[in-house]
Amino acid sequence: MPQAIPLPARERAPIGPRLRAARKARRLTIEALADATGLTKSFLSKLERDATSASVASLLRVCDALGLRPGTLFDPPTTSLVRGDEAPEVNYGGDGVEDALLTPGSEGKVMVVRSDIRPGGTSGDELYTMDAEIEVAHVLDGQLELTFGTAVHLLLAGDTLTYDPREPHSWRNPSTDTSARVLWLLTPAP
Repeated sequence: MPQAIPLPARERAPIGPRLRAARKARRLTIEALADATGLTKSFLSKLERDATSASVASLLRVCDALGLRPGTLFDPPTTSLVRGDEAPEVNYGGDGVEDALLTPGSEGKVMVVRSDIRPGGTSGDELYTMDAEIEVAHVLDGQLELTFGTAVHLLLAGDTLTYDPREPHSWRNPSTDTSARVLWLLTPAP
């Protein structure tokens, strides 16, 4: 008779930290969650530390009280790695600039672009706007001049400017001999 081969033990997905984060995001104390679910504070504390497991009914009560879909507790963390030297080149316009997209194109919450701007490089002669709520320009190297109407901001390496991209603006590298490297962050992604 052939010998049975034991199956490897399956690891349980750690759900405690996600439950704790959801509770804290809703500004609920463990006492308030206990009151809402009819479960004890001790049990909920152990559940948040992955020191115990819950019955289906208990887990559903906790998820309901926290406004979570139970399946989201088991989803793998959402991460996306874009290596600097592998970032896809994009063309957002301008003259004398090379852009690389550092966030996935499908990411709707934020967009990060790295621009290498040659001396004298510019966004163009016309002011422009972007359909986002916040834009951040951070100068890694060189300098960048951002213009909003009559206001002109000269940013040097290490400087960061946060602004509303719906305001008409333009930019340029005012240097005649040094390139600039700039990180642009927009949220939500336009």
